[in-house]
Amino acid sequence: MALATIADVEARLGRALTPAELSKATAWLQDASALFVQRATQQFEMGESRVRLFPRDGVVRLVQRPVISIVSVKDIDGVEIDYTFDGHQSIYDLGSYSPVIVEYEHGSEDIPADVVAAVAGVVVRTIQIAPDAVSGVTQQSVGPFAQSYATWAVGGQVMLSPAEEKIANAYREKTFRSASTLGNGNYGTNYPNPTKFERY
Repeated sequence: MALATIADVEARLGRALTPAELSKATAWLQDASALFVQRATQQFEMGESRVRLFPRDGVVRLVQRPVISIVSVKDIDGVEIDYTFDGHQSIYDLGSYSPVIVEYEHGSEDIPADVVAAVAGVVVRTIQIAPDAVSGVTQQSVGPFAQSYATWAVGGQVMLSPAEEKIANAYREKTFRSASTLGNGNYGTNYPNPTKFERY
């Protein structure tokens, strides 16, 4: 599902989309949303994940935020184990279990405004790419005048701009750099190994 709507695109474009633009914009919203989710490591929408995590000092951090509820915590053999959930993002008191399988619900009904703006902005920018750039022209000259096109514009690809990547990175850093509620600083200054947060 897209993280922004056609109405969000039209509001930022300042006009209604033409029928031809509408068809493309619908697909581009999906593409831009997928790129943003991948960069941010956040799904944003409400959903459920089943992940295999490797505890550190008996603690695991859940990547998707906000956490709504913990469905189950099991050992590698599928046996439910005792745990303590801090009500935010950490599960602890896992003892020596490694790895653990966690199922949890996460997300929110309202997509953050900056995420909506970023995703809609990608589509608006893609719509406005000059036909020459879409055809693959990187630079052209007419008499004394020259024009160059940004790398992201050439070919008319759906891409995140540096500004949009910065917004996505902010969500990524909130996920991986937020301090542990135990106060042990395990994740306060260092990114966890991404392989320890893979889907199971």
